[in-house]
Amino acid sequence: MKWVKDFYTKQYDWMDLNDEEMLRAENERLHHLESFSDKAVQSILELGGGKGYFAVAAALKGYEVTVIELTGNGVAHIHKLAKQCHVAEKITVIQGDFYQADLPDQFDIVCYWDSFGIGTDTDQQRLLKRIRQWLKSGGAAFIDIYTPWFWAGAAGQSMTFGNGVQRAYDFDAENCRMLDSWWEKDQDHVTQSLRCYSPADLKLLLSGTNLESIHFESGGAMDYDAGQYIEKAPLHKAMSYLAVIK
Repeated sequence: MKWVKDFYTKQYDWMDLNDEEMLRAENERLHHLESFSDKAVQSILELGGGKGYFAVAAALKGYEVTVIELTGNGVAHIHKLAKQCHVAEKITVIQGDFYQADLPDQFDIVCYWDSFGIGTDTDQQRLLKRIRQWLKSGGAAFIDIYTPWFWAGAAGQSMTFGNGVQRAYDFDAENCRMLDSWWEKDQDHVTQSLRCYSPADLKLLLSGTNLESIHFESGGAMDYDAGQYIEKAPLHKAMSYLAVIK
């Protein structure tokens, strides 16, 4: 997992995102948290907070949020955005590795968006056991899971952003991993490698973690031929799905 910090540091620098638009987009995720929670949610733990859009959006709705983020530029942006939105007092930011972070508290919700699958199956199980320890009784985890079928089909797709940064997808079929490479012209690539799981695979992965899946909800899909993003795709075509786990 040596690639992780370098990849996400550069990705955050290269991504040209509008803060206001990204904050608005997080409201649907918050709706999922509220609709699948058995009790009133007060505290949220986010793993891999990125640039802080979900954490700040949740704080704006009144939640107490703890976020663990590995990269220095991600942490700096979370603090900046929280201050701009006047919710700094509702967000606790921990810079570090969530495989190693020591958290004394428990939370109503633990969420992990968009990058589950770092490392081996054993690593995922170790993280899931940590998530179980971080959950309060009756709490739930919300995790985005990448599907193998979409990412196998996306292999070979590439794009160039307005700032000249290039991106290309590949797929490691033997190990069932999506490969996502970014680079600047004439520079070395940085690549993330994420294990993809079908819902059946995930159920097997949860064995021995004292967690079980209670709901799967398919996400969107990119139609590369039409150049169009489909916000809601059937599971067998979706690039990812949301797993609700208790």
